[in-house]
Amino acid sequence: MEIKAEVKSISKLKDYFFIVPDYQREYVWKPEDQVEQFLIDIDNEYDENSDAQKSYFIGSIIIVANKEKYDVIDGQQRLTTIVLTLCALRDLLQQQALDSKQLKYLQNVEELLSDFDMDSDETQLRLELQYEESKGYLKNLIAKEGFIEEKSASIEKMEKAYFKIYSHLQLYLEESLDSLVKYARYFLTKIELVVIESENLSSALKIFETINQRGSSLNAMDLVKNLLFSTAKPSEFNSIKDIWKEIVSNLQKCGEENTPLRFLRYFLMSRYYDGILREDDIYKWFLTDEGKKQTKYETNPVVFAKELRALSKRYSELVIATELVKDGGTYPSITNIGFINKYRSRQHLILLLALHENVSDDVIEYLGKQLESFFFYSNTLGIQAKNNENLFSKWAIKLRNKKDTVAVAHIVSETMVPYLKEKLGDFITKFKTISHLHYSPNYRERYVLGKIENTILGKCNLPIQGKDFLNTLQIEHILPQTPKNGLLTDEFADMTDYRSYVYRLGNVTLLESTINQAVNNFNELNSDWYEKKQNEYNNSSVISTKLLDHGFSIGAHTALNKFKADYKFEFPEWNKGSIDLRQEKILDLVLETWKFNDKRLDQ
Repeated sequence: MEIKAEVKSISKLKDYFFIVPDYQREYVWKPEDQVEQFLIDIDNEYDENSDAQKSYFIGSIIIVANKEKYDVIDGQQRLTTIVLTLCALRDLLQQQALDSKQLKYLQNVEELLSDFDMDSDETQLRLELQYEESKGYLKNLIAKEGFIEEKSASIEKMEKAYFKIYSHLQLYLEESLDSLVKYARYFLTKIELVVIESENLSSALKIFETINQRGSSLNAMDLVKNLLFSTAKPSEFNSIKDIWKEIVSNLQKCGEENTPLRFLRYFLMSRYYDGILREDDIYKWFLTDEGKKQTKYETNPVVFAKELRALSKRYSELVIATELVKDGGTYPSITNIGFINKYRSRQHLILLLALHENVSDDVIEYLGKQLESFFFYSNTLGIQAKNNENLFSKWAIKLRNKKDTVAVAHIVSETMVPYLKEKLGDFITKFKTISHLHYSPNYRERYVLGKIENTILGKCNLPIQGKDFLNTLQIEHILPQTPKNGLLTDEFADMTDYRSYVYRLGNVTLLESTINQAVNNFNELNSDWYEKKQNEYNNSSVISTKLLDHGFSIGAHTALNKFKADYKFEFPEWNKGSIDLRQEKILDLVLETWKFNDKRLDQ
């Protein structure tokens, strides 16, 4: 592999004409972040009063010859920022009355931006951005022509970067014209970078990989993209470029464009890698014989890119579903996972991404429903998330490329079900005395109680409630949290004993806020407080709350009355025994609610 590396000052870059190929990443430096740091770093090294100013190294660029020009493989962000700085210097100097020496500096700056080529009879730019997002903005800026097209995100960043640099350099001009010229001299002659020229794209990417192994500003997602280009035929470049834009767009839709490695990591664990793959090891694995053999990106880069595109779309849709807090989504069970396992949870995607590339939505939803049940039991048992990830990495292998519910159900029956059945005894013991606070915050408590409510509604042949209604409800403590004057009934030994029952899951129910306000003052335990609450509960639209009024019924031989009789769901009084009894009945409803393959876990 032939490599040529030279240290060049910015003034020596006039030996080159650079091209940023259309498959490279667009300009992403932010004015208040990387651009500001670029200027600060230079200012920290620059001493206007020094007669022996030292050179300052700002990094490297990797290039490959492309006819009379050079493709930039790495360093395009830095190089573009250098050109933006040259534009700002030129524009400030051109506004001044310059003497002959100062004019020479301006001419040097102008030559670093463009040069007239007599062979082609055209002006050649020193830096040409070929990616679509640039839309000729830099070309217009160099030519001092107005830009009237719609501005992409990349153009907006370039424009803001230019004005940031312009304002910064203007501070030197405000001191004096000589101060700005001295800065220009330092920038042109003392700012240095290593220009690494490789014989071909493949070699350049290998250098790029080595340089970026530590402290990389890029990540494995960028490196994988470059890997695909390095193995693709030139005729496939446009296809991969377009596919990659769709991948980025998919991640943008779900708000994860800044954390693409999570998608890439789960994609690989679900479909190719057997076990836990750390983000730092992703790119290394791609380069192993196993990585090449499994993904086939070397022999079929376009096919692999298409798979990434398809799965990034699924990933995006599932992330959006997980964070949804209302009705109307395509995957209601995935949305429920966001309630029971936090909106930001993503572990379930390891299994959902393992399914066949063209699997139907109903199969995804079916697996999502099993996962929803799994997470309910897992969270109740207090199983740590890292344990679930280990399990999912193993189960994903079994789910790979499955595309029908029969196959999924079979795998669920040999993975999730036996795993949780072993823990069923512990679950039952824990649940009998579990506090509703175990399911904090409130959105998760409402989810748990709301799912139980819908199970009751289903058994009573009544329409179930959606999230839009359930999310408006409050958590009502039947035995009041704060008894009037702190006076307790004789069955409670002390306030600690009292609180242990107040916060039991069996002592809470869902209630509309207006009714909740009405029952707030019914807290004198030596009075008919519970009877008063029952009268108000009967005004609720929540059936599990209405049922606390033991006189509530519908008709003579209805499904609701049958439910009351079958479950003995009647509580004429409210005390320790009532709370214990209701908690046991809720346990039975829980096993009816969170099932696997439509079977209770205790069956």
